[in-house]
Amino acid sequence: MKYILPENVEYRKVKKPVWKGLGDCPQVPGQVYEKRYEKLYEKMDEAGLDAVVIYGDREHYSNFRYLAAFDPRFEEGVLVAHRNGKNYVLLGNECLNLYRECKVAAEPILCQILSLPNQPMDAFQSMEESFCRAGIRDGMRIGAVGWKLFTGRAEGNHFDIPSYMADALKAVAGAGNVRNATGIFIDPEKGIRIINDVHTIAALEYGASEASRRLAEMLEALEPGKSEAELGAYLNSKGRVMSCHPLLATGANRARGLVSVTDDKVQKGDAFCASMGLEGGLSCRAGYVAEGIDDLEEGARDYLEKLAKPYFAAVATWYEAVGIGMAGGEIYQAIQAILPKETYGWVLNPGHLIGTEEWLSSPFYPGSQTTLKSGMLVQMDMIPGMEGYSGPNCEDGICIADMELQKELEEIYPEVWERMNARKQYMKEELGIVLKPEVFPMSDIAGWFNPFALNKDMAFAIV
Repeated sequence: MKYILPENVEYRKVKKPVWKGLGDCPQVPGQVYEKRYEKLYEKMDEAGLDAVVIYGDREHYSNFRYLAAFDPRFEEGVLVAHRNGKNYVLLGNECLNLYRECKVAAEPILCQILSLPNQPMDAFQSMEESFCRAGIRDGMRIGAVGWKLFTGRAEGNHFDIPSYMADALKAVAGAGNVRNATGIFIDPEKGIRIINDVHTIAALEYGASEASRRLAEMLEALEPGKSEAELGAYLNSKGRVMSCHPLLATGANRARGLVSVTDDKVQKGDAFCASMGLEGGLSCRAGYVAEGIDDLEEGARDYLEKLAKPYFAAVATWYEAVGIGMAGGEIYQAIQAILPKETYGWVLNPGHLIGTEEWLSSPFYPGSQTTLKSGMLVQMDMIPGMEGYSGPNCEDGICIADMELQKELEEIYPEVWERMNARKQYMKEELGIVLKPEVFPMSDIAGWFNPFALNKDMAFAIV
């Protein structure tokens, strides 16, 4: 594997990324949902399951919506999918009518316990009664699907659904017949959601594009004297579903982590971090509200050489390494070699899979044999931190597409295909980052990183 070193990183004048209008957001057609159920049935047969019970709430909805074609609003929801093809969707008072959004037929069941506190319970039935109405019987083998995996020392048959649901399932089907099945959906090696079809990619590319543009507009407007709240207004979802909270923190607030905006005014020399995430991708930039090193505190004036350039060397290495057949452990080791975590203080995986949620799962961990595949959407995500410095960040996502998927994108979604190729060309010509033939940026600003946000015509590039 080719390693890019800090001495290959140059801070220089570059052309800014440019983009065309996005048009309408592609919609995922009904036949895609039918194929998703077929993939689910294959996994259920392998696991010996009679039914899966899929939990969703306002934040943890992606596995639910993957099959239901909608996500619960305000309330919780449960989709019960039987191997015999019968489906039920359990919803509270305010979400019940959303069952009509299902692309594959599902019988609605009003389950008022899923509603908000103190809402009407005039048609109340217990969780056990609701599961019985949804066809679950004693002795059936049930897979419970929440939203996370239990790995490492946390491995075991834990449940990532509310206890009142897990207890009810055990009471109805038998305690020994209920198991955690979230991995069927999001396991980085075998999950059914890790590989995306052309229609899903097109819909998610729209979100990734929009999020990156909102962040780029904020960076263009960034200047001393403006408040975090004023700048945060640029991180506007325009009514579309967000994959995570928006973030804009400057100065002393930068050290507070994942906090909401305040009315504090931006000052020259401040550290800053900003991110925007819509379904399909998150874009993040972190650096300094500065024109150059002279605007930094004296102890941080070696920021470029000590932290920012090594970070970007690892970023460029990541982008050039990802591709079909590459093992996650190899990429982890490459990042560790260039940017050792013991020195640079990063604690999360150096990248992860992405979907309608910001973090689906990750193949990038020590010794991982999970290989990258066509149809994956992958986020470049490294967050270093060294005492006395603001950690740099230039997080964005890419799509991996073999020749067959590339052809589908070109034929069915030519505007998406054009955007992804234009970004790829920009990264090569302006930034010196050469992606593999099967790798395409989802974000309009992928690879573009200016650690000194007030010097707006400058950025890092590889030489």
